[in-house]
Parts: sequence; structure tokens; C-alpha cells
Amino acid sequence: ASATMLSARTIVLPPGMLREDYDSSNIHDYEGFKTILRESLDTVAHLKTRQVGICLPDGVFRVQTLEFDQLPSKGKDRERFIRWRLEKTSAFDSSDTLLRYQILQRQDRGYTLLACVAKFDVMQQYEMLITDLGYEPWSVGLTSFSAVNFYSPFLLDQARVSSVAYITNNAFITTVLEGGGLRFYRFKEMKRGKPDDVRARLVRDIDDSLHFYTHMDRSQSTQVAHLYLAGDYDGLDTLAGRLAAVTSFETGILSPAAVHTSYADLGSEMAGALGGARGVLV
Repeated sequence: ASATMLSARTIVLPPGMLREDYDSSNIHDYEGFKTILRESLDTVAHLKTRQVGICLPDGVFRVQTLEFDQLPSKGKDRERFIRWRLEKTSAFDSSDTLLRYQILQRQDRGYTLLACVAKFDVMQQYEMLITDLGYEPWSVGLTSFSAVNFYSPFLLDQARVSSVAYITNNAFITTVLEGGGLRFYRFKEMKRGKPDDVRARLVRDIDDSLHFYTHMDRSQSTQVAHLYLAGDYDGLDTLAGRLAAVTSFETGILSPAAVHTSYADLGSEMAGALGGARGVLV
């Protein structure tokens, strides 16, 4: 199956309406946000779809990469085992959470598992909002994952292993894709400061993350050579130039128009829908 973008719209929300938080309520003005969302969805009512997918900021989730030599074959036993590992190794409260995970086979033996959890109460807020508007929640996930999934066919054409640094004005996420699968994920909140200081920290943190990935598994035979930037951070061009100058990575910037030329006319609208800090895909 394939998907086609038929419409896109960017909405600037009033300050304080939403909060990117893992532990507590996200929607602080429920009725106000519902009104804005209804107006947006009304613009695509002619498409006759009742399913809505929501991309949420990564800070609403907690993501862990786990290594296993073996995994239980039954789904229920596997989830209990993964939760036990999360509770043992994570620095966050994983109780009362919704768990989603992806299993990737390692090069030598065993598995790398990408686990993602979010609080039930937080997810229910968003799902209830969609239901109240008369739509069906189709999927709720991380914005960075949605962006990586969108770009992964293009990235795989460029190299078997590549990295995507997804950067917003609030946080940045460093990922590594191998063979089209997400092998590494690191989330870090953005510290405020002068633009030059922020860029210097980003260069250092992204480089350190990829250095850690390169050395965390001795069986890895392929190095990360390609680094791409994406997101709605204001200084992506300058940051890309800085990374190219002080690291060994081939550095570029991902944009929807570069991957699918048919989307070029949508410009920033398309970028906002697929790569903004908050997006609703219909």
C-alpha cells in the first residue's frame, strides 16, 4: 500500500495550550484545542475519512534500546520480559504505560529491541479528543519515528547505514538506521542559550552519540558515514555546515520536497505536517 499527501495545514497554537510531558496531563485547554482541531479537520472533511493519526513530541514518550540473546516466543510472555527489563534498567517510571516495540535481528546473534512507552492517562487524552470530534484514532506515535519512516526508503537508497538527527527548538533526537531499520535512538532536551553556544552543544552531542553507537557493539562492521538533519530547528543550514566542517560525516538536510518532488509546492506546509514539533496527519 502507498500513501499520498492530499492536504496540509500548519497551525500555531497559543502558548500554554499543550505541554510536552511524559508524567502529567498534556492538554491544558481541552475545549480550546478541540475547537482548533475541529476547524482544521473540517478543511479535509470532503476526503470522507474518519481515521486520524497523531504525531506527538518525543518528550511525551520514553524510548529504550535493549539487547537480548533470546526472547520468549509468545507475545504476552515477551511483553512481560521486556517490561521487566525496562523496570530494571530505566531511570523513569514505566508503570501504567502503553508499550510498543520493534525487534531487529543483530548481525552476529540475538536481537536489538526498540521499546517505546507512554503513560496511559496521557495517551487517553489525545485519543478521547479525537473520539469527541467524531473521528477514530488510527495511530499515535512519535514525531521523530514518523519522519524517519517517511525518509527511510530514500536513506536506504543512499547508504545501508545512515544517521538522522531530528531537531526542534525544544529537543533533539539522534537516530541510526541500518538496512531500513532503526538501530539506535537518543533523546535530549535542548538547553537555552546563545545561538552559537546551542550549535556548539548540538555538534558535540550528536558527534558523541554517533561515536557511542559505533563502539557499543564490537560485531558491527559498517560505520556511519552519512548524517542527515531534519526537523523545525531554525538553524539547520548553519548547523549542517558546522557538522560537515568538524566531523567526518557526509552531512545533508532532509526535506519532503527533496524526497518527493511532487510535494515541492506544499513547501513549509508539508515540512510542518511531516516534521514539525507537533503534527496531525489526516
